[in-house]
Amino acid sequence: MTLRTTLTLTGALLGAGIVMAPLASAADVPDAQIQKADPMTSFVMERDGKTRAEAKSFLAIKDDKQSSLRSLEAKGVDADGAWFDGTQLVVGVTSSADAATVRAAGLRPSTSTSQSGLDRIADRVLSTAGKASDHVVTVGPNLTKGVVEVRLAADAPKGLRTKLSTMDKVTVTTADELTTQADVVPGRIMDLSPGTNCSLGFPGTTSSGNNVLLTAGHCVEGLPDILDANGTHIGAGTHTRFHEGSSSVDMGLMDIDSEDVGQPYVDSRGHSGYYAVQGASKNAVGSEICKAGNTTGWTCGTIKAYNRTVNYGGTQVSGLAEASVCTEGGDSGGAYIGVGNLAQGMTSGGPVGADCGYNQGYNAGSYSFFQPVVDAANYYGVTVTTAS
Repeated sequence: MTLRTTLTLTGALLGAGIVMAPLASAADVPDAQIQKADPMTSFVMERDGKTRAEAKSFLAIKDDKQSSLRSLEAKGVDADGAWFDGTQLVVGVTSSADAATVRAAGLRPSTSTSQSGLDRIADRVLSTAGKASDHVVTVGPNLTKGVVEVRLAADAPKGLRTKLSTMDKVTVTTADELTTQADVVPGRIMDLSPGTNCSLGFPGTTSSGNNVLLTAGHCVEGLPDILDANGTHIGAGTHTRFHEGSSSVDMGLMDIDSEDVGQPYVDSRGHSGYYAVQGASKNAVGSEICKAGNTTGWTCGTIKAYNRTVNYGGTQVSGLAEASVCTEGGDSGGAYIGVGNLAQGMTSGGPVGADCGYNQGYNAGSYSFFQPVVDAANYYGVTVTTAS
């Protein structure tokens, strides 16, 4: 089934005229600029008018809740989606035993809303749309509201809009057009040969010890060579699950040259220093998140949903997360980091015509899609590099 072609990739839209950061060495990440605080602290201060102490306390509560959930999952609790209601973490569960365990840990269980339940409804939306599914721009769960959100093109037939609107737990709106968007430091530019560019994602190692970079699949479609600002070779694309014109997942892999080093620090592009990566996670819906990218720098928002299906130029892409984070062309592949200094994902795309400014943090507005880093790391057998 094909979704409407109103989305475009944000990686390969910017060519000449971009100034690239040079290949980084360890010395390019000064100790004095490595931030020990949660990367969301200044964002929450700006957004909510909190003092630094209040923002740190707010984020610590949310981080503790998510740590509790990860501990429960490690003990066998089957969490079927998780989302914040204020600072309370709500967890989808399918058994009374798991509900009791979640409740005992100070979290709130939900038996009425789950990720898998809404995923099934999203599948039925596409099935119901049938041949008219080319008018569907995006579809996927909204755990916070307990519904599946469908965005239709402005010219979608009235009958399709009516049919989908009558489905249980489905909301229908009109879509915006979308676009996808060296010691190797997440957030800096990766120049693709020939002629286009993306932003650097998260470095890691394979089981054999090879140094690699997790990125958006569309950035390395065709397996291009990767250069730094000086035109020096720093790696090459080796794998991608993005295939233009067919159903895809937007994850890919770059091999980092042996003389270069993947650094576990996200470069906020001059906004607030470097943030040490402490791990990788799929933080709960409602968690604060910021991304670093070559075009728009440091922009922030919250995680809105997982398992979104979107369309980029006729290519249906599934398994994406959505965030209220602004992106533009050239940001693709760039690093999203969340509460707890945990790597979250790599930029996939966002609305056509978004004007984010540069380093605007929360004030940039808009929304975007990203490839969850955990899914890509698991698929490729990569351990994300973390700071000691």
